[in-house]
Amino acid sequence: MTTRAAQRPKFFMYMAYAFLVIALIGFSTTFFIPLAQGTFSAPPIIHIHGALLFGWLLFFIVQASLIQRRSFLTHRQLGVIGAALCIAIVASGVLIGLHVTRRDLAAGGDDFVLGQFVNILIEMFLFGSLVGAAIAFRRDSESHKRLLLLATISALAPAWLRMRHLLPGVPNPFVTFSLLADSLLLVAIARDWIALKRVHPVYIWVGGAMVAVHITELLAITSQPWLRLSRFLLGEPAV
Repeated sequence: MTTRAAQRPKFFMYMAYAFLVIALIGFSTTFFIPLAQGTFSAPPIIHIHGALLFGWLLFFIVQASLIQRRSFLTHRQLGVIGAALCIAIVASGVLIGLHVTRRDLAAGGDDFVLGQFVNILIEMFLFGSLVGAAIAFRRDSESHKRLLLLATISALAPAWLRMRHLLPGVPNPFVTFSLLADSLLLVAIARDWIALKRVHPVYIWVGGAMVAVHITELLAITSQPWLRLSRFLLGEPAV
């Protein structure tokens, strides 16, 4: 029992580092390389949102490392930073959704661009809800850390989607990379099964609901209900 308990936090620490690597690779061609070359230009809100997201990933690494070192008090004290980051990420994410959608529609964007605005709002709500649930279950460490893992998996979807620039030959990249993003849940489930001989209910029920939401987004992005809702939220005239 002691050996298993000592090994248990390492999985979340390793996943935290993996999340950071995925984000660095995903945003390399659209952010980091252009930024290094001095060719990246974007409104301040995009810089702020990017900094907040990477701040979240670094925060996840720090918190997982503190648990690994059994610095539980410091871990709890830093929790308020995570709550503040979550609120700022959701707020800036909604503002970016507005900016990008209006920009792309003005440039002649199609129904996919319009419908994606609803998806962005759903993703921000999903991330905020998962972090909120993790805070509510902070005294249940097994549920708490899995909810934060799911929140981070969900937040990494934009990084996965940008990998289409590195792998332009991938067919239907929106669907393919969205499915790859959620496949990290299978890694977490496999780890539970191998280490604990069972799968935690958070992965089954909350993780399953997360995947169902993402599948719904994929299927509904250009549907009429999605498009009508986007037009309403954007103040666009109905068609």
